[in-house]
Amino acid sequence: MPRRSSGKRKKGKCIRRARAGLAGEVVTKRSFSGQHAARAEKRAERAEEKREDRKLHEGAHANAVAEELDKAPHSFIIQRGKVGKYALRLVQDMRKIMEPYTASRLKVMKRNNLKDFVINAAPFGVTHLMVLTRSENSLTLRIIRNPQGPTLTFKIKEYTLAKHVLSALRRPVTFQQQFNTQPLVVMNNFNDKNKKQLQLVQTMFQNMFPSINVDTLNLARVRRCVMINYDDETDTIDIRHYTIKTVPSGLSKSTKKLVQSKVPDLSKYNDISDYFLNPGQLSESEYEMDQKEVKLSQDLTTRGCKKGQKTNIRLIELGPRLTLQLVKIEEGIDEGEVLYHSYIKKSTKELIKQRKELSTRRKTKERRRKEEEHRIIRRLKAAADREKEEEEKLKEEKDQKIAAQRAVDGSAARDENEKGAQNNDQDGSRKRKKKKKGKKPTSIKRLKH
Repeated sequence: MPRRSSGKRKKGKCIRRARAGLAGEVVTKRSFSGQHAARAEKRAERAEEKREDRKLHEGAHANAVAEELDKAPHSFIIQRGKVGKYALRLVQDMRKIMEPYTASRLKVMKRNNLKDFVINAAPFGVTHLMVLTRSENSLTLRIIRNPQGPTLTFKIKEYTLAKHVLSALRRPVTFQQQFNTQPLVVMNNFNDKNKKQLQLVQTMFQNMFPSINVDTLNLARVRRCVMINYDDETDTIDIRHYTIKTVPSGLSKSTKKLVQSKVPDLSKYNDISDYFLNPGQLSESEYEMDQKEVKLSQDLTTRGCKKGQKTNIRLIELGPRLTLQLVKIEEGIDEGEVLYHSYIKKSTKELIKQRKELSTRRKTKERRRKEEEHRIIRRLKAAADREKEEEEKLKEEKDQKIAAQRAVDGSAARDENEKGAQNNDQDGSRKRKKKKKGKKPTSIKRLKH
């Protein structure tokens, strides 16, 4: 039987303190004993030290991130002219490749030209511009090193959008966190010494992505991979974009589920041993593509992938796919000397003549630019003079209309009379002031006499 409560309930500490406060009494907490007080002080000191360490760590991390952000190359990826809906989608996919150091939400207006992006790129620390244009026969990609060049022009022979690549996969792997860090760049077959243009192309692609220090690299942050391969037979460059997936090696399918904290369905089994000994669960992996087994030197975020353990590395394609052909290399930004052209070959005399024409063209362009500036200055000055003359004319016309209106109303005569009266008053006040100044003060002796 439950114990019945008495008529009077016991009052708690909070109620007693509240009543004492209302009565005007001083409420004091009970003091700890010496041992408890010392423990409380130590706990408070340790908590304060932890907070200070956390602040120092957060400040150092913020400084490191800011330095890394300043050193990393940034890019603009835009389109010029009418390129079509698939090319617009390709621009978005290329921005995904260059994440996180690119303007992923950059909007291109019809009135913007290339010069606008080149000028505004410097304040944002943008080092590369990728411009997509369409001609009558093909799609062209230009990669520009800002602000002094060079400019590499590629012809896009083939391309596949990311959504089409993902739709063809059996189990696509894509999530937003993998785009928070820069990808790992792997370049192949660019070491042909007879083709000097390939060295420039290799340097351009390498400088578009942040450099990686192998000694201080955190493997858990490497989530994507960009592969750039040169095909010597077709003289084309293939670009592929992958995500890196790590899976524990040497485990059966059932054990791998438990290691990765996936709860299996055991309703079909009488014992846990039946689940592990099931022939259908003994296959190590269902992955049909190539994979590489490595021994980890660091811990990864994937469950079961710890330091010193064997892990399978898999590459799952994200897209897009690009097949490029180098057309030409120009000095500067679309206005310099052509250093290489895949279709046009020139002799030494033609190159010397071209350089002379280029210098003459530059001088002519500079002279025209200065003339245009002087012309604009003269136009602005003439417009300012005209505006000033018009204001003066309007003022004169306004004064004439006011004078005519006063003459009609007789207000002009009244104004003259008022002015005359004011002048007379002023003259009278001046005379009275002069008289006061001329009078001498009467002395006390003279008054007595």
